[in-house]
Amino acid sequence: MSCVAVNGFQTGLALGMASMVSVGPNNLMLIREGLLRGRIMFVASLVWVTYVVLIATSYLLAGSIAGAEPAFKTVLSWLGLAAVAWFALQSFRAASVAGCIEDRSSRDAIGRSCFARVMGVVCMNPLTYVELLLVPAALGQSFAAGGARVEFVTALMLMAALCCYGYALGGGMIASLLRGRTNVRIFDLISGLILTGITLTMAVGLAGR
Repeated sequence: MSCVAVNGFQTGLALGMASMVSVGPNNLMLIREGLLRGRIMFVASLVWVTYVVLIATSYLLAGSIAGAEPAFKTVLSWLGLAAVAWFALQSFRAASVAGCIEDRSSRDAIGRSCFARVMGVVCMNPLTYVELLLVPAALGQSFAAGGARVEFVTALMLMAALCCYGYALGGGMIASLLRGRTNVRIFDLISGLILTGITLTMAVGLAGR
């Protein structure tokens, strides 16, 4: 279905909202940063800038990205499944580790350690590229007017900012209400269960292709 008659900005808002409400490793990481009272604004800004770069790339290379071989997209989907499963294991591992949450958060709050940890989650997650590169490229090239494509990516960037800062600050607000290390461990356990559910759902979908 063509998006020629659809407002580009509205389509970008809709796609951005769908990405925002989806639960995945990136969003859970942002919430956890707030819970740990880490460098919330730095982490949110770092993730958002990464998103902006990917969205801009989807606009510049829309034709070639959207025309990627189906086999490549399938491989990327399976890599995404493996990544989500790995992140689920890491969440369970974090929930099981006692007595080191504050220590790790204080170390991560300083310099390159924080940068490497955050970018590791975002860049090692293949779903990041699916949601912010492949899907926007496919939708963006369906607009007839160049102006509509600009509106589309602009809306995506704005929604990405709302997502990054909203999740990180939301985690900080929760931390101010629910104090204590146990709350972070409960969050890690819930995150592991959510990511496990996503992994199983993805596996069933890919196996049925």
